[in-house]
Amino acid sequence: MKKFALISGLLFLVVYFWVNTFTKDDDSYEMAFPSMTVSTLTDMEQSEIPARDDMATLNPVTLQAPSAYIIIASLSDLEQARKTADSYTAQHQADIFILPPTATGFYRISYGRYSSTVEAEAALELVKQSGFPEAWLLVPR
Repeated sequence: MKKFALISGLLFLVVYFWVNTFTKDDDSYEMAFPSMTVSTLTDMEQSEIPARDDMATLNPVTLQAPSAYIIIASLSDLEQARKTADSYTAQHQADIFILPPTATGFYRISYGRYSSTVEAEAALELVKQSGFPEAWLLVPR
């Protein structure tokens, strides 16, 4: 019985280290880095940033991550992404968001946030017709 326990323990350690070493991490960035509107990113005062204690009093529905984004551009330079997002905001009078960088360092520019994939798919065709033919849907996991 001791041999079985020893072999089981060693097998557990091998599988544990294998999974943690060779599997890809989940990029669920939305909970760690919530997206913000472009104007909020550039014009936010330090006093306007909510304290971590204040976050607990917010409505849980408000803290939920959106289900989908429509990506209209992806840039590697944050300053260029801000300028592009400001330009798109002025041209289209829409909620344009800059998402946190990807693992490869690209900042995605989103045309709105959508609470369901169905809603985003319906809006995707309208976004493509309004001047972004290369727009695509991002559904965070």
